Amino acid sequence: MDAIKKKMQGMKLEKDNAMDRALLCEQQARDANARAEKAEEEARALQKKIQTIENELDQTQEALMQVNAKLEEKDKALQNELSLQFSFLTDNLQNYSNCTDFKQKECWNVPSLQIFQLKKTRNEGRFKQICTEKRRRKRERKQDRNQTRTVQRAETSVSPLVHAFDCTARCVRATQRDRQWRCALCGGRNSGAWSTFKNNKKIVEETGVRKGVGSWIRNFRTVATVLRIKASGEKYTEQRWQLARNRSNECSSDVSEEKQLENGGDHAESEVAALNRRIQLLEEDLERSEERLATATAKLAEASQAADESERIRKALENRTNMEDDRVSLLEQQLAQAKLIAEEADKKYEEVGHVPANKRTFFSRQPLGDESVCIFTTRKILENRSLADEERMDALENQLKEARFLAEEADKKYDEVARKLAMVEADLERAEERAEAGESKIVELEEELRVVGNNLKSLEVSEEKANQREEEYKNQIKTLTTRLKEATQREETFVGQVKILDSQLKEAEARAEFAERSVQKLQKEVDRLEDELVHEKEKYKYICDDLDLTFTELIDVVVNERCKYKAIADEMDKTFADLAGY
Repeated sequence: MDAIKKKMQGMKLEKDNAMDRALLCEQQARDANARAEKAEEEARALQKKIQTIENELDQTQEALMQVNAKLEEKDKALQNELSLQFSFLTDNLQNYSNCTDFKQKECWNVPSLQIFQLKKTRNEGRFKQICTEKRRRKRERKQDRNQTRTVQRAETSVSPLVHAFDCTARCVRATQRDRQWRCALCGGRNSGAWSTFKNNKKIVEETGVRKGVGSWIRNFRTVATVLRIKASGEKYTEQRWQLARNRSNECSSDVSEEKQLENGGDHAESEVAALNRRIQLLEEDLERSEERLATATAKLAEASQAADESERIRKALENRTNMEDDRVSLLEQQLAQAKLIAEEADKKYEEVGHVPANKRTFFSRQPLGDESVCIFTTRKILENRSLADEERMDALENQLKEARFLAEEADKKYDEVARKLAMVEADLERAEERAEAGESKIVELEEELRVVGNNLKSLEVSEEKANQREEEYKNQIKTLTTRLKEATQREETFVGQVKILDSQLKEAEARAEFAERSVQKLQKEVDRLEDELVHEKEKYKYICDDLDLTFTELIDVVVNERCKYKAIADEMDKTFADLAGY
């Protein structure tokens, strides 16, 4: 019984420990569920962030592609326009400086806009034929040198005319102030503003200017238009380079934005790594909780085995109590039989002791001594039997008392064991319910873990794609940085060229201002000469009219003379015919 009590106490302790562990496992499962939900929320937030970052990267990439396409188109257009303008200017100036025929030079009297349009239309077809891929690359390489050379050629071709204009202007000023002036280069004196220019043979030969005043003014107009075209082209180039600078700044801003996006991608990667670590910790916690659940289930199985064993012991005790009850009933029956036998023996003894002599038929055949001996022996036998029966009865009573005591104790133990078994069964049912709930939660957690694993796999795939895109963006950024470096180098070279062109433009503007002043003066002279020309034309017209009258009179005289001559000829023919008839 002590062993049974100890076993029951051990089973109770194990049951309590199993309940505590089941509660701990449930709490850990709840914590794991909460952590898994948090991890899923963080993973969803990261997926959203990654999607937003990918969308922003796609948008920036598209914007960069559009900006690059626009830059390339505008660079091509600018290069084409600059090449057209410079080729037109160089061809125009070279053709003018190289031409020697008077009839070819008369075409320069056409206004500047018409010349530009004609040259442009003529050069467009030629430029379309020449502008192939190989020549375009060569032209891109040699563009800077060609620009500097064209500017130098334009300056060299225009400088003699400008020198001539300077000389004429200074001569005019000197003649107005009644002073003598001589040029250090051409050696011209102020004998007259026009004589200096007419006598300056070097300038006339270099520039190809006619000695006539009208053609000189026309050539001066063409040079002024060339200078204006040059100034407008330089302004146009400045505007283009300003636009290119703005676009380069935009590209740099786009690159900075891409760097920020890369930093955002690194931050997202760090967040993904932190989430992976958290998920690993959650998996470890889940494994620990699973191990604890396994131990709890094992202990529950042991407790169930102990309960089964206790139930088996209970059944054995019940069988034993039943056997004891059967034994007690048998002993009671034997005791009752013994009592009956003893009572019968007492009755027989009394009957034997109190029988009268006349009625003792049993002993009538024997003598008296033998009868007394038999009676004594029977009495002794009966007394011994009665003593033995009493001792046996006492022993049976003692055994019955012990059996009853044992039966009462067995009943008490049976009641206690039944009560404890009922409690254990209730606890086992509760533990089984909790175990089933824990198993269902474990199944749910396993499903959630599968979902989290799938999400992690999708995140890994998206991370790999993001890494690939990041590498592509890095390569694009490298190419863009190289292009930016090349653009900055080109910009620096173009800035230097623009500075040179600015200085040259300032000089050309100063010369143009001086030329405009001289043009105004010359325009006045032209107006005066045009008035004289109109007067001379009127005189010429009057003389032509007089000549027409004289010619008509002479024609009339000639006609009359012809008529007279014809009449004389007819008369002579007639006379010759008359003479021939004789």
